[in-house]
Amino acid sequence: MFYPQARDMVIIEVSRDYPHFDRILGEHRWSEFLNKPSEEEKGRVTQVYYCTYSTGRIVEKNGWKRIFVEDSWFSGWSPRNR
Repeated sequence: MFYPQARDMVIIEVSRDYPHFDRILGEHRWSEFLNKPSEEEKGRVTQVYYCTYSTGRIVEKNGWKRIFVEDSWFSGWSPRNR
């Protein structure tokens, strides 16, 4: 059984109907998808794995805290930021 071990780990819920899991899962090197990565960002990698928890409740019972994304977090944000 896997338990949260680092504060930089996140579980996101994606609809089972989402047709492009192959685009999400795997290793993503920031230098390959950021337009102008900083020196620090060039060495960063995000790894995305399939989670075997079957319900949100089981996720919470195993120590994860549920936080809902708020629209306000993205006010003023653009994917074209420097």
